[in-house]
Amino acid sequence: MMFKEIIFSKKYWISVCFMGLVFILIFSVIEHIKQYKGLAIDSFIYDKINEGKWVRYFISRIVGGLMYGMIMAYYFELRKRKSKR
Repeated sequence: MMFKEIIFSKKYWISVCFMGLVFILIFSVIEHIKQYKGLAIDSFIYDKINEGKWVRYFISRIVGGLMYGMIMAYYFELRKRKSKR
């Protein structure tokens, strides 16, 4: 029953979006620095956009961010509700 309450709450989905966006930004910056050994915008644009991999790149970011946000927001919301008992 608590699962349904958490999933259908507006606060949960706001947390999912926020945590997902933060995850996408941090993960993308770290991956970019590791892959290109620094800030290389031209190489990134060539690899991801000109080669036609941009759809896969954005879908993977959105799905990954959504999954991370859902798991972490559920964990934090569950922990908060259990501590109120």
